[in-house]
Amino acid sequence: MTPPDPGASPFFEVSVPEPPTPVERLLALAALYTRHNDRIDLLFSGRAHPDADAYAASARRLERETLACLKAIRQQRLPPIGLIPSTIVRLKQIAHLTGGAARYLTAAQQALPTEDAKSYRPDRRRGFGQYVDLARDLTALASPAIVESAGHIDRRLRGSARTTTVTGIGAPERDVLLQVARGHVIAAGQGERLYRHAVSVDIETLHSLQALHLVTPEPASAPPLFPGGPTRDRIHLTTLGISALSTVINTPDPKPTRSPPLPAPAPGAAGITRTRR
Repeated sequence: MTPPDPGASPFFEVSVPEPPTPVERLLALAALYTRHNDRIDLLFSGRAHPDADAYAASARRLERETLACLKAIRQQRLPPIGLIPSTIVRLKQIAHLTGGAARYLTAAQQALPTEDAKSYRPDRRRGFGQYVDLARDLTALASPAIVESAGHIDRRLRGSARTTTVTGIGAPERDVLLQVARGHVIAAGQGERLYRHAVSVDIETLHSLQALHLVTPEPASAPPLFPGGPTRDRIHLTTLGISALSTVINTPDPKPTRSPPLPAPAPGAAGITRTRR
C-alpha cells in the first residue's frame, strides 16, 4: 500500500507482504474501509470521540489507496474484456464516492461544537452528525464491492497468481475468509458470533482459521448490536490471511457427486400404482 498519511490515525493500518499483488492490495483496501466505517458507527453509538479531523484524514487516505490500487491494476495491462472494464469503473466510483465522503467529513469539522466536544453525541439529522452520516452512506458498500472486484481481477491474473503455503484451506475455509474480507463477521462476548446480511458462518471453521493465524478479532472495534449494548469485536484477515485468500479467492468448489439414476419401475408395478384407489 502507499505510505500512510502522517496525520492519519493508526487504527486504519493494514499491511501486506511486499511487493503485494493487485488482489492483495484490494483485500487490504477492503479492510481499511471496514475499519473506517466501524469507527464512524462507534461514534454514533456514543463509543468514540467526535474527532472529525481523524475521520476526514481517513477518508482522504482511502481515496488515495483506492486510486493506487487502480494504478497497480492498470500496470498489469489486462485486456479490456469480460468483467474487467466494469470492475475498473466500479473502483473509480468507489474512489469518487470516498472523495465525496472526505468533503462531507471536512464540512463536519466546521460544524462540530467547540464546547464539550468530548461528551458531544451527534444527531444524524442536523449539523455535525448529518455531515458524518452522509459520509458514512458513501462508503457503506465499499468493502464487499472491493472484494468482488478482487475476484474479477484475479481471474485475469491467473498466470501470475501466487501459491499459498497454508494447508487446510478448502471451500468452507475460503468462504469464511471471503465473508471476513467483506466485513460481515463480528464476534460478541463468550464466543458468540453474529453475522450481518444473514450470512451463515460455521463457528468451528472460524476457530480453525484463527488457529492458523489467518483471521483475528479486533477488540471493541465494532458498534453495539443495540443501543447501550457492549461493543463487539470485528473479525479481520491477518497479513497471512490476506495472502492466503488471494491465492484461493476463485478456487472452484468441488463438483457434487451425482447419484446414480433410480431404476425405472417395472411395467406391471406402474400399472398397479395407476389403477389403485
